Amino acid sequence: MNDRQNAKLNMAQRVSETFKRYETVYKGIAPVVEAITELNTEIDNIRNTQKEVEAVNVSALTLEKREAEKQMIDPCVKMANALYVIGFTSGNKDLITLQGVSENSLYCLSNNATLALARHILDLTQKYAADLKAYGIDEQEISALDKAVKAYQSLIAKPMDAIGERKQKTSNIAQFFASLDSIFYDRLDKLMVLFKQSAPEFYSEYRTSRNIIFNAERKKKEE
Repeated sequence: MNDRQNAKLNMAQRVSETFKRYETVYKGIAPVVEAITELNTEIDNIRNTQKEVEAVNVSALTLEKREAEKQMIDPCVKMANALYVIGFTSGNKDLITLQGVSENSLYCLSNNATLALARHILDLTQKYAADLKAYGIDEQEISALDKAVKAYQSLIAKPMDAIGERKQKTSNIAQFFASLDSIFYDRLDKLMVLFKQSAPEFYSEYRTSRNIIFNAERKKKEE
């Protein structure tokens, strides 16, 4: 949340606490009770959703994906080079196409393109496993590449999914604040006039709590 939203939430919390102290004053007035119930619901919605936003750790997922990418690319380059040599010496055109495979070329590709090429290399290693033994590449290494490819595949979408999830939750917070504004400006501020004469201390405390935002808005307009 930004500074203004934090200030507004703090104000709403202070107002909520004021209402708790003066519950006996307004408990028989249904519109006020309903508005306060909605106020507390929106406060909880905002706090809970903010916790959910903070729990979406995009950076950690990105680092995890990068590590999985490295674990896949390193053996891919090794096997692609061996396969190219096999292709060059045997005239196998399918294998000769691997000539340009390098760490740099793989890292420069998009996630999906890197995955597609890694799968292609994996398919060729499985097809030419017998030939690769002469280069010190055994079934265990090929199996490890297979696992690395699957691990990378499972991770490439997660950071983007997390970014989308965080944006959606942030949008939800904005909607909750819009609802909070409506509760105050369209209902509570007007309903509190009922207590200006009958419960001046209650009315005064409410206005004091609300002034956190009133003063901030006034200062913003002056600036």
